[in-house]
Order: sequence, then structure tokens, then C-alpha cells
Amino acid sequence: MVKTEVRALATLLTALTIALLMGAIAAMLGCSQGRSSKEKVDATSQTPPKLENFPPTPAPKPVRPRVASQGDCAPHYAGGGTGTCINNQPCRGFGVRNEDGSVVCTCYGRDGGCGDGQRCDPMRLACVPEKLPPFGRAAAQ
Repeated sequence: MVKTEVRALATLLTALTIALLMGAIAAMLGCSQGRSSKEKVDATSQTPPKLENFPPTPAPKPVRPRVASQGDCAPHYAGGGTGTCINNQPCRGFGVRNEDGSVVCTCYGRDGGCGDGQRCDPMRLACVPEKLPPFGRAAAQ
């Protein structure tokens, strides 16, 4: 008697599981059908888009080998840190060697380095105010 009740309960649970799965499949099929491809969709704009060509991509600058700082003329920044000394001149950046062998001060493509009150930032790859904290940190309180 107990075995028949267990079998009946198992059969009932199986039937409920199958019914739930069938319902879920029907719901998914109903949701995925959406609009037919023949329905007309209204435009959101009355004017057609203006298509323009992209501007030409500039040629990449050549990679120039870096040159070590030499001497003690490197500028000291207000927020800490120092620049470099290139050709016995203070450089707010770093030194690189040109194709002709000459050494110049630069900051990621800006020959001559950064201006007064700026420093060359390796995270932003640009000149930034020298009081701006390095590495995106907040200013000290």
C-alpha cells in the first residue's frame, strides 16, 4: 500500500514537472517571436542621417630610444618628483635620441618638454600641472 502511494506521488510530481517545463517553453517561444519583419516601423527622425567620411589618420610618430638623465640640473616639482637633465638643460620630461643622433627633451611627442608649472605624467602621457598628484591620487590634506 505504501509503495503504491509513493509511485502515485512520484507520477504526480513527474507530471507537474513536465507541465511546468511545457509552460516555460511556451512562454519563451511567445516572448521571442516579437514583431514580424513585415511590420512597418516609424522613423524617429524626419531628416536622413548626414554621412561624412572620417578624417585621415595621421602617420604614427617614430619610436625614439630614451636617453638617461645626466647632470644635476633636473627641475624639482612642487608636488614632489623631479624631471631630467638633458644636454645640460633642465627638462620637464625625458630625453630621446632623434634619427640624426641628436638628443632632445620631450614629453610623449611634445618636443621641448612641458612648460613652467607643468610636469610630464606617465599615466596620462601628457603635460599636467605639476601640483596635480601623481597616479590619479587625491591631493594630500
